Amino acid sequence: MLNKNSAREEYKGGILRERIAAGQKCYEEKRSAEKNSEGEHRIKEVDAFKGFLIFAVVFGHFLLPLKDSPYSFFGRSFYLIYSFHMPAFVFLSGLFAGHALRSPRHWCKRCLTLLWLYIFFKWLIFYPEKIAYHMPGSLPDFWHESGTPWYVLALCFWTLALPLFAFFRRQFGAVWVLLAITAASLRLGYLDQANRFGDYLSLDRVFAFAPFFYGGAFLGEQRFQHFLNMKPGFRRLVIGSGTALALWFALHTRSYLHPYEKLIYGVWYSRLEPETLLPLFRRATWLLRLFWQLGAALISAAFFLLVKQLVSLPCLEKLFACPGERSLQIYMLHRPIRDLCLAAGYPVLVERYPGIASVTLVVLSLLLTALLSAKPLYRFFRALQKLPERLLDALHGQVGNVVK
Repeated sequence: MLNKNSAREEYKGGILRERIAAGQKCYEEKRSAEKNSEGEHRIKEVDAFKGFLIFAVVFGHFLLPLKDSPYSFFGRSFYLIYSFHMPAFVFLSGLFAGHALRSPRHWCKRCLTLLWLYIFFKWLIFYPEKIAYHMPGSLPDFWHESGTPWYVLALCFWTLALPLFAFFRRQFGAVWVLLAITAASLRLGYLDQANRFGDYLSLDRVFAFAPFFYGGAFLGEQRFQHFLNMKPGFRRLVIGSGTALALWFALHTRSYLHPYEKLIYGVWYSRLEPETLLPLFRRATWLLRLFWQLGAALISAAFFLLVKQLVSLPCLEKLFACPGERSLQIYMLHRPIRDLCLAAGYPVLVERYPGIASVTLVVLSLLLTALLSAKPLYRFFRALQKLPERLLDALHGQVGNVVK
């Protein structure tokens, strides 16, 4: 009798354990699906940010030859875009930079890929720039860069230094390391007082934009998500103050902002004309860069919060998520097209018909952004990016065979 009761209890216990295990498995699968869903939503959200920003890059480059036009729309739109678009872009690049530290091999692949893309980019824009700007020389100058390829080269330098700053972060904390990077960025603006460096390796921009890249890298994806989900009252405050500052940048192109035109490119302090600066900034030029960095950070924060609300509409999210996912190829491919249009004389047509041209430039920039994110171009660009990785894998395989 005892044996029967014992067997019955063991049987019931076994069924209970199986049900608990099945319930636990179902719960874990549900949580995993929720996490994957949240991750996909978050990635699409960031892609939408990058989609808006890459459109701003394309439109801003078409506005660049028109920023001093008597038609105020061009100059104001240019300064509005340039007040934040590259700091925001650099920040988002830093946000995912930690993936490069998964292993030394992965980090090496990332650095080689960026270096290869910089070399390819220089060749890609060399002849269109030569035609548009009547540049001398028969070969690209890889050592000096002040145009669009600076961003890819800067990404390479920032990624190279990432393990060092990640080590310092573990030792001293993210806040102190970021403050040190910012202080170095402010001080290094004085490095070229004798005008010896100029645009050598884009070092001026590497130093100026570094706090935004490492700010994104140290903040991380999870904290950035918390920022995006801040309380409504704080969200309205950030959006309101950031929008007001952006409009100030846009509306004062002929007075206060004009001396700061070069600063938003992250140039050496020696390239700023002292007579155009306010007296405070003449004595301490680093305060001017600090003002720009803090202002750009505030406008970028307002941009992220505002676009997050806009992409809650499915149509806008779908419109900008795809270009955002493929933003690097758009960044590289749009510039030679813009240069060829410049050589064809589009600024003359724009000056002749400014009203129609302003709308046309917006529409053409949107169309060009969409066309350059097409799937065939994406496949070509992915294959291009993979070339250094395949080379490294092949070399690694040969070394492995020799060792064996």
